[in-house]
Amino acid sequence: MRFSRILRPWTTSRGWPRELLLTALALLFGFLLMPPLIFFAGAAALGRYDGASAQRLFASIYAGLQTGSAASWIVLFGPYGLFLVFRGLRLWWRASAKLA
Repeated sequence: MRFSRILRPWTTSRGWPRELLLTALALLFGFLLMPPLIFFAGAAALGRYDGASAQRLFASIYAGLQTGSAASWIVLFGPYGLFLVFRGLRLWWRASAKLA
């Protein structure tokens, strides 16, 4: 069974199922892909330093969640926040087009 066929009911529907799918994808991106992207971008831009590893970055970000670090929360929930900003701008643009 193809992955697109599994997701078809979620992507064609409107309302809560689609919203939950997009939220889950944004959070999954933030929790699993943002830390390695930050690590590799930092290593490419600034160079590697002693003791740096992707595993250590994951550990420090998730430890920061336990202590309430704002940077950790922004890294992990940033993709969902950008998704919400994009939706808000799109709604604003559509509403302004209706007024014109």
